[in-house]
Amino acid sequence: QSTESFSHRGYFGRKSRNKEPEAAAQPAERSEPPWCHFCDFREITHVVVKDSRISIHRQDNECLEVLLPCPGSALALVSLVDGYFRLTADASHYLCHDVAPPRLLLSIHNGIHGPMQEEFVFAKLRREEPEEGLYILRWSVLDFNRMILSVLKRSHQQAPGTPGAFKYRQFRIQKKGDSFVLEGWDREFPTLRELLDMLKGCTLKSGEENFTVKRCCPPKPGEISDLLVTRKAKDNGKQILNLTQLSFHQIRKNEITQRAHLGQGTRTNIYDGVLSVCGNSGNDDEAEYFCTEQNNNGREMHVVLKVLDPSHRDIALAFFESASLMSQVSHVHLAFVHGVCVRGSENIMVEEFVEHGPLDVLLRKEKGRISVGWKITVAKQLGSALSYL
Repeated sequence: QSTESFSHRGYFGRKSRNKEPEAAAQPAERSEPPWCHFCDFREITHVVVKDSRISIHRQDNECLEVLLPCPGSALALVSLVDGYFRLTADASHYLCHDVAPPRLLLSIHNGIHGPMQEEFVFAKLRREEPEEGLYILRWSVLDFNRMILSVLKRSHQQAPGTPGAFKYRQFRIQKKGDSFVLEGWDREFPTLRELLDMLKGCTLKSGEENFTVKRCCPPKPGEISDLLVTRKAKDNGKQILNLTQLSFHQIRKNEITQRAHLGQGTRTNIYDGVLSVCGNSGNDDEAEYFCTEQNNNGREMHVVLKVLDPSHRDIALAFFESASLMSQVSHVHLAFVHGVCVRGSENIMVEEFVEHGPLDVLLRKEKGRISVGWKITVAKQLGSALSYL
């Protein structure tokens, strides 16, 4: 058997067309190690290519070394892995600079989203802390060389959080060769960054409405949109949640109202919300839940909603365990956990609303305006809570 025919059979996983003695072929097939799972795309941190050798690195620092026949084949495989990573894990990220598409590099540098549909754009603007002049820049779903600038405007006639409190308008930016042009403006810019810098603080007119461009809302790591192919996790033993061993109040979907986005926690998005206590909705699943409070029919409570990011569903058990532990403690200086709500693919922890928010955020915001007496009072409260725990 020649070296050439052997290498082709080993690489493509099939026998060469050259006729060979059957006894000689069997030992080679039996000695081939079985295929085994290395990682999912979401577990990859980065990929390194050096000539024909590929190193695929995992989140736990494990590494898979692959040696291919030539550098071209190595780049092709890395490009394939890189593309599937953007399709299934993070649409605005690349694993290896050697195969990063120029269009993606332009998008990352300028904070451009992929070609999302309008409903995803508006949903993202609502999730952010709504403010005058917030905008999203995304690629068009119809024209490869067009970008859409979606600008938000606050309606002063209606209260925040109500339907119609904000208005949106979309303005088009066209890429013409090596220059960029805002539709309705004759001036051309050599780079998109120069155009965006010029638009900062400017007012764009749409009909009788004026929209001011102030702050960009760029893509976030692993953000869910219509650019990702979502996949169900495998039902292995580690991912099956045994909720019977946990203890917390289960809250119905229609008992909470999600309002403004307040910020981000550890793998969670935090929202302002309202909890309807012991409201009689008349749903079929009413019998599954029981109210533990007396004489509170129809009462609404101001709460905080901590929504676990769907891309971190692998830590759902730890999320529920935290809710269970916090539900079993009660102290005047600890935020009270009302319970947990499962809403579709979202797991939501419903907590007591604290007026001034997280302590570290307040300290940074107020800086030198906080008195020593106030700091001592808070230190005593923290000491009391830690002593209780």
